[in-house]
Amino acid sequence: MSVLVKILFGSAVLLTSLGTAATERQVNALQELPVTLQTLLETQGRDNLVDLMQQGSFNQAIIVQAGIDNSAILTQAGFGNQAQVVQLGVNNQVEMMQVGDANKANITQIGNDNLVQLNQLGSANFSIQQIADAATISITQY
Repeated sequence: MSVLVKILFGSAVLLTSLGTAATERQVNALQELPVTLQTLLETQGRDNLVDLMQQGSFNQAIIVQAGIDNSAILTQAGFGNQAQVVQLGVNNQVEMMQVGDANKANITQIGNDNLVQLNQLGSANFSIQQIADAATISITQY
C-alpha cells in the first residue's frame, strides 16, 4: 500500500508498507496508514520530500525536516530496523537502505546542499552528523 500525503506548503510524503500483517488505521477521512508502518514524520518548510518504503516487521523511521527542498529516501527491509533522520537547512539529501535485521542509523544534517548515502546490509549501527555546506558522505556496511 502506498499513500501520498501532503503536509504544508507543497511538502510531500510517499509511504509504502509491504508488511504481512498490515492492519490499517484511519488517519483522517482521506488517508490510511498501516499500523506496521511505524513512522513519525515532522515536516516544516517548503518542498520537502519523504519517500519511505518498509517491508517486514517492526521497522521504525523518524524523520524531521525543517527548511526548503530537503529529501529523505529510505528503504527498510527485514526485522527491527530503526532510522532517524533530521534535516535542518536547504537542499539536503539522505538516501538510506537498511536490509537485514536490527540495523540502526541516526543521521543529522545541519547546513545546505549536503548528501548522505548509507547502505546497511546485515546488522549494523551507524551515526552521521553533517554540520557543513556541500558535504557528501557515502557508506556501505555489510
